[in-house]
This record gives sequence, C-alpha cells and structure tokens, in this order.
Amino acid sequence: MNIAQQVWLHIQQYGPGSRADLARHLRRSKPATSAAIDTLLQQDLLLELGQGRSTLGRPPKLVNLNHRSRLVVGAEVDVHELRLGLGDLRGDLLEQRSVPWRGGEASGELGPALKRAIDALCGPQGQVPRALALGLPGVVRDGVVSHAPNLPELEDPATLTRLRSELSFPVLLYNDVNLAAVSEARPGELLAFVSIGSGFGVGITQGRELLDGHQGRAGELGYLPGAGGENLEQLLSETGLARLLGLQATQLLPLLAGRSPAILERAAMRPFLSALLSALQVLTLTLDPARIVIGGRIGSKLLAQLPSLQRQLQESLPFAPQLCISQFPDSAVVQGAAQMAAARASADLLEELSDRARPHQSAHA
Repeated sequence: MNIAQQVWLHIQQYGPGSRADLARHLRRSKPATSAAIDTLLQQDLLLELGQGRSTLGRPPKLVNLNHRSRLVVGAEVDVHELRLGLGDLRGDLLEQRSVPWRGGEASGELGPALKRAIDALCGPQGQVPRALALGLPGVVRDGVVSHAPNLPELEDPATLTRLRSELSFPVLLYNDVNLAAVSEARPGELLAFVSIGSGFGVGITQGRELLDGHQGRAGELGYLPGAGGENLEQLLSETGLARLLGLQATQLLPLLAGRSPAILERAAMRPFLSALLSALQVLTLTLDPARIVIGGRIGSKLLAQLPSLQRQLQESLPFAPQLCISQFPDSAVVQGAAQMAAARASADLLEELSDRARPHQSAHA
C-alpha cells in the first residue's frame, strides 16, 4: 500500500491530523508523507483545516478527508414510490427526495425512471455519483432477485439488466430490510431490524456486516405459517392490518399520520400485536440480539405499543433484548444504502490511489 492510500485510510479511521503526526503514525519520512498529502490536496481529496495544538512553536495545520469529493446515491424501490438520497463518502445524506412509482404496471420503465430521478437529484451538485446502492424487496443474491411477490417484475433478469444499462456507475443490489438494519447498526452489536410496511421482513447485522444467510434468505419470517393458515406477512403488513381494521389499504395510509396514530390503539389490533410478539420471541431465542429495531411505514408508528411489547417479551422469555423504534422512520433503507454505496466508492478511490501516488514512493519512504 502506497503512502497516499495509507494517509487516506488513517484519516478515515482516526480523523484529522498534521503532516508530522501522519508521518509518525505511518512510520514514513516527513518529505514523502508531505508530498503524498500535497498530491491529495491538489486532487481535492483532502482539505486543510485550522491549526491543531502544539506545546512548542507554531501550531501545525491539520488535514482531513474531503468527504464531498465523491458523491453516492442510496435508493429504495417500493410498490408506491422510488426513494433516493444523495450521500457523501461517509454515507451522510445531503439531500433526499421521492418520486411516484407504479410498481407492477411499468416494469420496463424502472431503469429510465431511476435514472431520471438520480439525474434530478445530482444535477445541482454537478457530479456523477460514483456508486448506487439499491434496496429491493425480496431475496437478493448475486445480483438476482427472487421471492418478491409485491414487485414480481424484479424477478425478471431483463428488468435489472436494463436498469444497469441506463447507469454509468456501479450498481449494488441489496434486500431493502437488510439496508435498513445497516442504518441502525452500532459497532460490534448484533441487531435485528423488523420492517412492517407493504410487506414484512427482518434484516440482521453484526456491526455493519450483513448476516444474510446461506442463500440470502435469512430473516424471511414473513413466510412463517400461522395457526389460521395465513403466513406472517399476510397479517403483519399494510394489507393485513387494513383487513383487521375493516379498511382498504389505500384508506389505512392516511390514518397513520403522527408518531402514535390513534387507529393503532383499537382492539382490532390484538391479532396483529400477538403475531408481532411471536416474531420478536423467535428472533430473541434464535439470535440473542442486543437490540430489535422496529421500522417500516407501520412498524415505525408503534411507539405507543412498544412498552407493552417489551414487557410481554420480558415476561414470556428468560432474557430479552431492548426494543426500539427506528430513528429513521421514513428513510432507513435509503440511509443504509448510502452507507453501503459510500463504502464501495471509498474502496474504488483507494484502488485509484494505488497508481496515482506511486511517484512519491522514493528513497525517502
């Protein structure tokens, strides 16, 4: 690994530093380290900050990564809309937007529609994104989608082939709930993300490493059969909840405004909450997670029901994780997607630096 790569990785991991500090930590000569830093500054990959601390003499200037030197996009394909976020090299979102999407009616238009949305999102920045991470419903493995009943067109390889052909940068495909789990992940923590929306699914992470199983099917609890002959997703979903409440799915969504909608406190919710508790018990006993995060268009609205679910979980099992509502009620998938796209763009940048900075590897090194 050359000096430029080492400088980039060290600042990424430990934060800003002076030229002298970086040379000392990297065990490289000051002239060679300074030359590599100058090249990275010229390429707009680093920024000079204010002065650091010094016990003797003039305080040194610090250098830091220019996280906006490369932009990425995180996106989610849902039945109702496309959600997108523009992110930097940390995966922090700079801007978000959503555009209407009629899943199931215009499958051949997914690629062009996504390209138009990305162009509109990135246009004001004047940059072409370096990577797109896309969250899709269903099982995603090796760039192929299966078990996507709400958007069956995604299972047609031609849909994704055309999507990739529309875009000039790397496209990474993930299960949407797995990306939501990434958005909530903490270092070293085993976490399960339960998503309840148009469908039901679970994403599992160890830190930010996805645990998606042998064939990418880990967390597909929606297929678990219930006592009434229904599977879990037929109950724990917008359609299932609307049926319990005597509504159409289109009538339910406007009633879910606010953090704790009153409609979710009706007695008709009991079968829904009982099924959710069963899913939480299964996850607790099989995974022993530190936390279970509940999100999705419906799951993120269950704040009022959370204390009861936590109490029942603790009373029914010898141990229980912490339950919490997603901190990104409307954007968890996009948040996680931006982080995964940023990781890809950073890796590609390091690969580019393997050639750029070789002239600096001189006898000083």
